[in-house]
Amino acid sequence: MRFLRFEENEPEAHVSGFLSDWSIRKKLLVILIPAVVGMLVVTGIASHLVFTHYFSIALERNAIVLTLAQAHEIETLLTSCRDELSILATQSLDKNSLRDFLKSRDMVHGGRYLEVVFAGVDPGEQIYLLCNKGVIADIPVDVAALMKNSPLIIPKRAGELAPGDVLPTGPIDLFFPPTVSVPGLGNLSMSVFRFVTPVAREDGTLRGYLVLSLDAHAVRNILSLFTSTRSPLHGFPRAAESRYSFFFDDKGWILFQSENVEAADKELSVDMARAGLTGDQGRTGFETGFRPSAQHGDYWAILEDVRQNRSGLGRPATDLFNAKSAASEQFLGYAPVCFAVSRGSPPEVVGGIIYVDRSLLPRAAEFGQFNVMFGIAVASMLTVSLLIFFLSRIITQPILRLAREVTAMHGEGGLRRLELPGDDLETSVLKRAINDLMSSLAAKDQEIRRKEEYLRTVQSRETVRLDPSESTASRVGNILGTSPAITTLLSIIHKTAAADADVLVIGETGTGKELAAEAIHRQSARAGKPFISINCGALDENLLMDALFGHVKGAFSEAKSDRKGAFLAADGGTLHLDEIGNASPKVQQALLRALSVRRIRPVGSDDELEFDARVIAATNVNLKEKVQRGEFREDLFYRLQVLTIETPPLRERMEDIPVLAGHFLRQAAGFTGKGELRVSRGALEKLMRHDWPGNVRELKNCLTRSVALAEREVIFAEDVRFGDETPRLLPDDVEEGAASTRFSVAGGDEGEKARAWPALPEATLPKGKKAGDAPAGSGPAGKPAGEDGLNPRQRRALAGLARKSSISRQDYQRAAGPDVPPRTAQHDLKELVDKGMLRKSGRGPSTRYHPVPGAI
Repeated sequence: MRFLRFEENEPEAHVSGFLSDWSIRKKLLVILIPAVVGMLVVTGIASHLVFTHYFSIALERNAIVLTLAQAHEIETLLTSCRDELSILATQSLDKNSLRDFLKSRDMVHGGRYLEVVFAGVDPGEQIYLLCNKGVIADIPVDVAALMKNSPLIIPKRAGELAPGDVLPTGPIDLFFPPTVSVPGLGNLSMSVFRFVTPVAREDGTLRGYLVLSLDAHAVRNILSLFTSTRSPLHGFPRAAESRYSFFFDDKGWILFQSENVEAADKELSVDMARAGLTGDQGRTGFETGFRPSAQHGDYWAILEDVRQNRSGLGRPATDLFNAKSAASEQFLGYAPVCFAVSRGSPPEVVGGIIYVDRSLLPRAAEFGQFNVMFGIAVASMLTVSLLIFFLSRIITQPILRLAREVTAMHGEGGLRRLELPGDDLETSVLKRAINDLMSSLAAKDQEIRRKEEYLRTVQSRETVRLDPSESTASRVGNILGTSPAITTLLSIIHKTAAADADVLVIGETGTGKELAAEAIHRQSARAGKPFISINCGALDENLLMDALFGHVKGAFSEAKSDRKGAFLAADGGTLHLDEIGNASPKVQQALLRALSVRRIRPVGSDDELEFDARVIAATNVNLKEKVQRGEFREDLFYRLQVLTIETPPLRERMEDIPVLAGHFLRQAAGFTGKGELRVSRGALEKLMRHDWPGNVRELKNCLTRSVALAEREVIFAEDVRFGDETPRLLPDDVEEGAASTRFSVAGGDEGEKARAWPALPEATLPKGKKAGDAPAGSGPAGKPAGEDGLNPRQRRALAGLARKSSISRQDYQRAAGPDVPPRTAQHDLKELVDKGMLRKSGRGPSTRYHPVPGAI
């Protein structure tokens, strides 16, 4: 296929229309007016910034006013409790007067006070009255003593109070033990603020302390009221957005939060307040309390301001109270709650209020503003969009036609010149550039593919030099290698051999554990003595016991004579116990005793015999895991693990493969009688890419199999097969690497091709072939043998593809049968084209083959 190029002086096609000579950029500049959209954006942003600034100021002021109002209301409640307690302290303190007080306050305040207690210095004067839902109970002193946080236990600070002073404490939890039930009230659990004042006798001595308990729900309900729609400061209609307050003491403990105003009796909680915070749960005497950890610096900064009797606003971006996850802007106000212990003294800070307003009003206002701006923008953009819609068809139609033509050319599987009329300047320039680019790419791609295929074939079939001898490699016994892993192993073996102690060799199957044991023996002082190896996994329990410890004549029916056993046979030398992890519990117990006392008792003998043998155990399993599962004795494991050697797997010493391959090739060549063999670069790369689950043993078997099946003096990649991989024979005994370059095209039409082996090194060709020879199985003209000139694979493929009008190499591979290599399929298709049965079109990945009518 030839590519035609545009010449610079080629006349341009006629272009009609008043917009023909305009560029796309010029058309867009003339039609669109981006200034309209820009002005809308700038106006919207400016108005939004001004609006949100002043709106945020208003909400911040609203937040601080609500916070101060809640703090003031709580201070008023606490002051009222102090005044009523002071008045009560001046009256006669007996049960009737205290009961009348509770009844009157219950009628006025609706159960605000839960306890009135007089803790007299004289135990006979102690009184405890409890009020719950209008029911007043006289609690015996002995029962009150059993309560948690009993009111009869007066705080130490109360001893510093003067008559008329009131000390606030709490909130605290109070409840009776489960075994105590108050008549008429049952088992109660309450949370209260307690107010304590001293009561003096007429002579000025201390008579006792009067305690008044305020229901903590009364304080909590103040917060709930101010954060609800029924708030006294509910100045404007608001949506039901998330607003809440919570009360904390001067130590930083969050005590309770506001709830739904309708749920006045709901239990105290801090769930919303602690959301997103970490810290301590449960204050002493009050389980609901929560104190944030020190990492929440904003909270502790607010607490410090409150301690200094300062109120203020938190930043909207504060990390407190789950602000980061809130969908709206957060406004936070805080204020102290003060209480005057003495009427003449300044108020002290006893706690504080934090009010959190996740207001939706800024969002609602923003949405309203955005709706207006959005309407204006939509109207403007709709007009512009209509212009773009109608004009884009005129502007982009030439480019779209060009794109469709390129897509169609890609589907055809080949490159060709684009023949389209020039619609405008940009399309004409683009079309000319595409045609030039396709011509250049087609030529370069063809040349690169030809060179890469040839280089890949030549390089993969070059022979590589393996180490001619093991002189350059580290070696101890039959352990060979140059890697750091094998060098470290040999060093450990040398050091272990010098120490006459038992050894445990661990490693995967095929890593040379027995070779390591033999190397230790040969380098030790016992090298001249026997080396006995017993496979503990190959014998059953009785045979293994007999093989290890021997027997005496007559020990059992078949014992015709004495047998030493492996321990005595290895006396003075080394006993290798392979697969020690498979030994039965009975064998493990016997081995443990033998290794402990260095004496054995043959089967049937009453005498113990001493032995002097070094024991080297080997295993390919994890003995620690077997010990944990109870499958191997722990004491035997530590008895064997005096010295431990781990043989590295082959995947961790891949640099040793060339040395090992050379060694195993010489061994295999020796017992197969094939003489010296060489390895191609492709074969060595294939060996280096394998993960070798069977380690060195698998490598040895693989090379032995390759030597046995090789028909040349060079082992190629196709000769190397792993495991159950079956050989794939190429047609006419042609090497797969050479099949793709079997024919070389010197030029001219496709009918003039020279059939010859490529100019490769003769070592890479089949036996008896030279460069330029015709392929095996061909006649004088290179035609394949057979009545129809086709091999079975070609006949099978053509039978399945005869009805197709176009086939690819992949189609031929699937029809020819399983495991047909790509290069073999390429060779078959080339022959079918030469025979005139197929017609080839396209180049490279776009190559297609079309059946010639009447030829198949």
